[in-house]
Amino acid sequence: MESTNTRLEALSKDLQEVKTSLQFTQKDVDDLKAESAKTTERTNALQADVYKVCDSMLTITDKMEYLEGQTRRNNFVFEGVAESPGETWSDTEQKIQRVLAENLQLQQTVEVERAHRTGKSSGGGDRARPIVVKLLRYKDRQSILQRAKLLKGSKIFINEDFTDAVRRKRRDLMPELRAARERGDIAYLRFDKLIVHPRNSSTPK
Repeated sequence: MESTNTRLEALSKDLQEVKTSLQFTQKDVDDLKAESAKTTERTNALQADVYKVCDSMLTITDKMEYLEGQTRRNNFVFEGVAESPGETWSDTEQKIQRVLAENLQLQQTVEVERAHRTGKSSGGGDRARPIVVKLLRYKDRQSILQRAKLLKGSKIFINEDFTDAVRRKRRDLMPELRAARERGDIAYLRFDKLIVHPRNSSTPK
């Protein structure tokens, strides 16, 4: 009988130790859950901060894009204007003035703030580098745009000096532009937008 009581006491002691161990284990689990909740809360807060930073960066990028576009507002890119060896900025501007007076037949004097070649020199090759022209007055820009069609059939082309982002958008819109023209619609690009006039309608899409 005594032996049985001894074994029962030992078993009871073991059970008590297991119970105590389980209590400690439960406390550890509760502590881990609490820490996990805190970590999740911190992660959510950090994620919210990241979203705010991303939004701010997008806003700044948009503003920079707008400002860059404004600085290029009076710019044109002339292509196909012959390049001379050792050509200076003054030489380049004189060539642009000749194109404006002779090819575009502009009677008024167009004030050019700056005219320079872009890209690496071909070292006397046949291909002339483009010329970026910055005009002083916006109204001169409009006059040039209206007369650009006079260059048809020549080797000289005039393009507006868009930002890289706008050029990418215009390039992406080219398939839609071609498709619209193949349908017989009047279609053209204005800045970074595609304007489509259905042939039987005067309302743009």
